[in-house]
Amino acid sequence: MADTSDSSAEERHLLDLLARSALNDYPNPERVGCPGQEFLQTLALNRKSIPLNDPRLDHVVHCSPCFRELTEVKSAAKSHRQRVWIASSAAAAVVVTGVALWGTGTLKRILPSSSGNSVPILAQIDLQNRAMTRGAPTTSPKMEPIRIPSGPLKLSILLPVGSEPGIYQLEILKDVDKPLITESGQASIINGTTTLNVSVNTSSLTAGTYLLGIRQPPLDWAFNPIRVD
Repeated sequence: MADTSDSSAEERHLLDLLARSALNDYPNPERVGCPGQEFLQTLALNRKSIPLNDPRLDHVVHCSPCFRELTEVKSAAKSHRQRVWIASSAAAAVVVTGVALWGTGTLKRILPSSSGNSVPILAQIDLQNRAMTRGAPTTSPKMEPIRIPSGPLKLSILLPVGSEPGIYQLEILKDVDKPLITESGQASIINGTTTLNVSVNTSSLTAGTYLLGIRQPPLDWAFNPIRVD
């Protein structure tokens, strides 16, 4: 009778080889056909909700960037679950798990990162369908503020349709020409959407309404109201 332990070891070795191949053997620098971050989040956290015949599954295992992102999300989720257990058993903190929507849905809180002493919040702001006021910062009373948590944030900002890739500047302010926070980041086109990635720490801001300014020099600033909670 075959040794089941040897069989299990061979199976684990084969799976490891397949994983290494998926991580490195299918470069896709232009991210052609990638299903997007939302699908990878669902696949990592709720795999059974995706049918096995979904063609996006085949893409993920034949696209190294997608498979790498999937692996990172699963790893972050595992670390996150461990932190929840430790925090709850020690009654030291309340940790929000899974995917939570902030405000009107324009900002999506995804998962906390597992690196560093001050845990950053990975979040996504969708500006694709929001009207942005260019020039002097003004706020329309009809424009609903985007709600943003207080703390160190790693923002993924989906810029309006037609935005060019490149370096962008970001600022948070209340008064004209008196930015409270200034940052910059690189925007690239992912699945047809221009996405700006930037780290922002809102811990120093008191709860309230502000303006979020974004621009690609030398263009004018474009503003959206935000609320820090």
